[in-house]
Amino acid sequence: MKKQPIFTTSFLFLFISNFFIFIGFEMLLPILPAYLLSINATPMQVGLVTTVFTLGAIIIRPFIGYYLIDHKRKHLAIGAGIMLLMITMLYPFLSTIWIFLLLRFFHGTAWGISTTANSTMAVDIIPKARLGEGMGYFSVSTTVGAIVAPSLGILMYNSFSFHTLIWSSALLCLFAVIMLPFIHSATPKQFDKQPFRFMEAIFEKDVWFQSLLTVVTTLGFGAVITFLVLFGEQKGLDHIFLFFFINAIVSTLLRPFTGKWFDKNGPWSIIIVSATLGFLSLIVLSYTTNNHTLILAAILFGAGYGTVMPCLQTWTVQKVSEAKSGAANATFLSSFDVGVGVSAFFLGILAEWMSIAMIFRLVSLSFLIVVLLVYYDYITNKKMNQ
Repeated sequence: MKKQPIFTTSFLFLFISNFFIFIGFEMLLPILPAYLLSINATPMQVGLVTTVFTLGAIIIRPFIGYYLIDHKRKHLAIGAGIMLLMITMLYPFLSTIWIFLLLRFFHGTAWGISTTANSTMAVDIIPKARLGEGMGYFSVSTTVGAIVAPSLGILMYNSFSFHTLIWSSALLCLFAVIMLPFIHSATPKQFDKQPFRFMEAIFEKDVWFQSLLTVVTTLGFGAVITFLVLFGEQKGLDHIFLFFFINAIVSTLLRPFTGKWFDKNGPWSIIIVSATLGFLSLIVLSYTTNNHTLILAAILFGAGYGTVMPCLQTWTVQKVSEAKSGAANATFLSSFDVGVGVSAFFLGILAEWMSIAMIFRLVSLSFLIVVLLVYYDYITNKKMNQ
């Protein structure tokens, strides 16, 4: 039987659009706090930059997950892309701190709509028999964007200006929006919708376990994006960009193999192996003093974290009915946001008391927790099926 293709025209346009959106957004993350300080924001207000954004994304996603049950994803994705474009273009014109923070809230809502709609569209487009492989490919647009963009943003900000960075981000958003109309998005099947209840919709209970794993796994990623540049400065590592670059390459090259592994054997073995590699990557990183160990840590992190996250997203979608795929994606993405937010907050406090190297070693335990939880789930599932 001939396999249904993953790399259709619609998939490629969606991949490129999502990649541009992630690059355009993530390149702003390390710069906005510095920009706020330049317009005399207090440390508390700077801390709110991430908090209000995350709040906006988490609040909107339950509504979007419910809306996507019986509405076209493409129309919503286009609208969200236009919102992201317009909001990004407003940043250079704001000098009042609280208005800036209000804009961050609305930026978070637009981001929540866009990422949920795009991920749900990907689930629709990818053949169900190859969902693990297809979501692995699609997640490259997310992980590579999230890993590479912060360094790109810092480079542009230091070499040019905040305005140049903003207009570059806006241009990427524009390219992303232009791609979306070329995607063929089928009309969702009609399902009997239950009445909307926010407290139930904010967390899809059928994927609570996958959501917990996502939050715990993201602690490691949060530590890397928060402290790696500073760690490089402390250790005298002049080529810290190699970590981001090699990490992205390794995670991308492994997708064909890890996706097929997931589809053939289920989520347990691939997540256990890759989470173990994630643990080793942070241990190696914590002892890094030269480019050779930095490259080794990057290879391990790309194979580890870069594999766990797409597997968790695929597992999340597989746990629910087709009608709930939007809600499941919303829950997964909100779990990711919570993990990054919690990581940035608590690790920032710990950084006052311990070295960054010790923080990496401490957070590496999060991957071991994932290994134990997934192994327990595997044993439980095996006993139930006997």
